[in-house]
Amino acid sequence: MPEGKLRDPEELRQEAGIDAPPEKKTKVEKLKLESNGLRGNVKEELEDSSTQNVSQDSYQLMKHFGIYQQDNRDTRIERKRAGKEKEWIFMLRTKIPGGAATAKQYLAMDNIADKHANGSLRLTTRQTVQFHGVVKGSLRPLVNDLNDSLLTAYGACGDVVRNTMADPVAEISSDPIYSCAGEMLELARAISDRYLPRSRSYFDIFIDDENVTEDLAPKAVHDETEETYGTTYMPRKFKIGITVPESNSVDIFTQDIGLVALRGKRGNLTGYNILIGGGLGFSHNKPHTYPRTGTAVAYVKRNDVLDAVHAIITIQRDYGDRTDRAQARLKYLVDRVGIKWFHEEMERRTGKAYARPRKVTNWGFDDHLGWHEQKDGLLYVGVFVENGRIAGKQREKIRRIVEEFQPQVRITPQQNLVLSHIAPGNRAAVQAILDDGAGLVGNGALSQIRRNQIACVALPTCGLALAESERVLPTLIGKLEEMGYGKERISIRMSGCPNSCSRAPVAEIGLFGRAPGKYNMHVGGDYLGTRTNLLFKESVLFEDLPQEIGRLIDRWRRERHNGEAFGDYCLRVGVEALQ
Repeated sequence: MPEGKLRDPEELRQEAGIDAPPEKKTKVEKLKLESNGLRGNVKEELEDSSTQNVSQDSYQLMKHFGIYQQDNRDTRIERKRAGKEKEWIFMLRTKIPGGAATAKQYLAMDNIADKHANGSLRLTTRQTVQFHGVVKGSLRPLVNDLNDSLLTAYGACGDVVRNTMADPVAEISSDPIYSCAGEMLELARAISDRYLPRSRSYFDIFIDDENVTEDLAPKAVHDETEETYGTTYMPRKFKIGITVPESNSVDIFTQDIGLVALRGKRGNLTGYNILIGGGLGFSHNKPHTYPRTGTAVAYVKRNDVLDAVHAIITIQRDYGDRTDRAQARLKYLVDRVGIKWFHEEMERRTGKAYARPRKVTNWGFDDHLGWHEQKDGLLYVGVFVENGRIAGKQREKIRRIVEEFQPQVRITPQQNLVLSHIAPGNRAAVQAILDDGAGLVGNGALSQIRRNQIACVALPTCGLALAESERVLPTLIGKLEEMGYGKERISIRMSGCPNSCSRAPVAEIGLFGRAPGKYNMHVGGDYLGTRTNLLFKESVLFEDLPQEIGRLIDRWRRERHNGEAFGDYCLRVGVEALQ
């Protein structure tokens, strides 16, 4: 197995010849160290009914349990004028490897949405479900209900390996591109299980019945030793995704570790190209922060992939910057030490030699919407969920289908749903339910430009949002449709701030909140998600965005080469010429 034992970071840096950053650690690093396995005062503060929020320290620790403290920003000013405290609420995020849930689990989450949250389910770009509008007193009951359905929120946020992504249909689709990918979901689950924190804190704080914990964290029942994470866990969040190149729905270049399954001449899985250092968050006007796409570091054989992943995680654990959280992601470490050093350190830790990455040119993309045949003769259908918010009539229809036909439910990285394992004889009945106002997309039922939109949650709940996103992107798309651009296959993604939860930096058009009603506009990303876009205009008013985008589309229509995608055209012409 790879070398995973914790060693003194200063000693490691001296061995590697890397300049050591200042010894002063961030407040969050000290908090984790002194937290007693992430416990801190969380339990006591949750039991305190005199206030509806928790301290900043407890909030930082609760992120590791999938929980973010927020407030309703729509009521913030009014409440302040009235002398009232903020309307405190919480967001809870589940951890669902590969986005694959059973019908029973989906129905449990649907029940939780009414019982403990705001009556909606929010699908995320990392294939999980978020509950919004949860009050403090509902957190423990919500987590208990999740646990009863063998679902967890542990490690969905915080300085750990987050939800492991995988193509949502890899092991069921009849498409030959997946002939090598049957184990993709299994691998995502194996990675998720291995890097779930071992501290019992999650269970001690939230779970009443400890007998069920063995199903979700078997080692945590008997041994709390964090063999991989140690007492300070990772320097920052860590993201892993798995895909085949022909269907890059997981945006593999945006992951800290991207595993690209490659097949041999007979279609069998031979091994994986490993990409490292992807990450999209940045800060406005701070050039030392930037989005970055992953770099191929090695090709590893099928049986060696878990050891290689472990080596990369422990390298980031040991060398990642713990003095500046803005510089703590793996992407900055990769740029500091270089790919050659990283490759050699992986080999040293595992005792194995890794080949150079193989050249991959067959990148493609599939959002999995509409009806498709499974390799076992059953069917799956991809259902469009605008910006991931399942609510109202659509929620009723999806619940009816899941109750009546018991499909497996898979969350896509585009915030949509795949309902799988449907008998061919039930297709017409499922279709009829979807046609009745539920928003099924397939072959022309939805405009291309709406089909390719993604928005983060932003206002009114996200405390980081500088501008709207989920609530306004549909309006922008509607304007573009009215202007005659609905048929254009262009990816548009909006983020309320530069943290980029919607993966806007790799979109052909990325819109980043700069201030209320104002957005920085980036262009030139790749529809296939292989590169980042470039700043085109700053602080564009929301009401001016349709005209700005329309002007660029018109120019692309006039000047594009045969078959040239919008993002490729913008990159070829250049931002200055477009301006």
